[in-house]
Amino acid sequence: MLKKKWRSRAVAGLALGAAVVAIPLTAGSASADSASPRWRYYASYTSEVRCQTAGNTLAQQGKITAFQCNARIVNGARHAQLFVR
Repeated sequence: MLKKKWRSRAVAGLALGAAVVAIPLTAGSASADSASPRWRYYASYTSEVRCQTAGNTLAQQGKITAFQCNARIVNGARHAQLFVR
């Protein structure tokens, strides 16, 4: 029982950490700048936590400048799609 609580706390902490990093990365300016790159689809994940983790990893590696995870229901299952700039 103790192991299950530890896992759920770790997942919650990871999700919170990902959100703290993701919000400044996706916040950008409010003006519509035509020079800014467009959002492009990168991958789908079975959970939003995995999507956030993948986006954070790509950003830390310098491969992208911003990312978004969009949740969708596909065949009754929840998936998260990663879009990057």
